[in-house]
Amino acid sequence: MRLHQMPHSVFRPRPPPLWYVTNGETTVGPVVTPLLLRGVEARRVPDYCYVRTPIGSWRTLDGVRELAALRREPDRDPLGGNADSIDEAVRRLQGIRDGDALCYEVTRLSSLITNAESAMFHHFDGSAHPPTTRCVLGPMSREQLGCTLPEHDLVLRSARLGRPVLGPPYGPAADALSIRFSTSRGGVGAAAMIPVFLGGTLTAMLELSRPGRAFRRADLQRAEQIVQGALLMRWN
Repeated sequence: MRLHQMPHSVFRPRPPPLWYVTNGETTVGPVVTPLLLRGVEARRVPDYCYVRTPIGSWRTLDGVRELAALRREPDRDPLGGNADSIDEAVRRLQGIRDGDALCYEVTRLSSLITNAESAMFHHFDGSAHPPTTRCVLGPMSREQLGCTLPEHDLVLRSARLGRPVLGPPYGPAADALSIRFSTSRGGVGAAAMIPVFLGGTLTAMLELSRPGRAFRRADLQRAEQIVQGALLMRWN
């Protein structure tokens, strides 16, 4: 299955960030992130250089997530970050016939992609009723497993409107989501909920938390694509 067959993402497109680069004497830019990456990989941008966005402050190269990822061990990311890798991950899920097993696997893979500590997967049964929690992963309470979310739940309301919930920064819905993960061992430094739509219908909610900084938008979109692809193959 190719990604152009996937449903639309709930994440609105954003222009790529632009960077200025300085070695302390000369400043160049703005340049897009892929060009900056190529410069670092080719050693045209030395390690002692600093970068900033047009309205940001100067930071070391490791302050750019994509550059920091270059220094990580290659097995930290279960996918290569491209369409073919995501397609292959979805194909590996195709043989799973049990619904609970599939929910577990998409939640596990999404956790790996986003580096989440804990995660929950809520699935709608095709009716107008609220979803049931089909999977809870990570070092946290399993009390929610098998339960239905209350209709007044603020995170569910956001999902019905097609709005992801991301924190920080925190608002009422993000606060409610962080409370849901309050038993996670490392605490909730960041939380995210991705509503998953198929054919214009809200089909599932993927929720993630971790003690570190906010989730990368690109990683959340990759997790969204994994869930969409797996559910399409399962129920089509």
